[in-house]
Amino acid sequence: SSGINAEWPLRPGDYCVHLVEGYRIAGKHHPPVAWTGTIRGWRLRHALNHIGVPIVSSAITTVLAAATLSLTKIQMFSRFGKILALTMTLSLVYTLFMAGSLLAIFAPVSFSGSKNSSLKGLVIAVVLTCCVIPLPLYLFKEAIIC
Repeated sequence: SSGINAEWPLRPGDYCVHLVEGYRIAGKHHPPVAWTGTIRGWRLRHALNHIGVPIVSSAITTVLAAATLSLTKIQMFSRFGKILALTMTLSLVYTLFMAGSLLAIFAPVSFSGSKNSSLKGLVIAVVLTCCVIPLPLYLFKEAIIC
């Protein structure tokens, strides 16, 4: 079976980075007085309100563009379109549900911005991105390429 052996031009983990950055920035604001939930919940809601729409819009436009590629008769473009559409869809689902849930449960309530905390966050993000996102692609690679 022949595959596409090119550099991957997109980084699907970018959506998670934007969501986490939105969560971090939300810490600079205070929840409204009427807010009855947790601080983490408010920060996640603030991040999704400000960063969520651009993330979803970006994913939708990329998936639609990839869908048109997958309709071509040129096999390389067709395969690339299918892989791109699946990767971006999985990235969006992972960002909104998995990363959002992890932020709501485990993220710091207050963030000091020290080098150690930034390094820990980077390591966790890299491990999750390298382990979680490629897993469905590996499991379903025959369904994509065929």
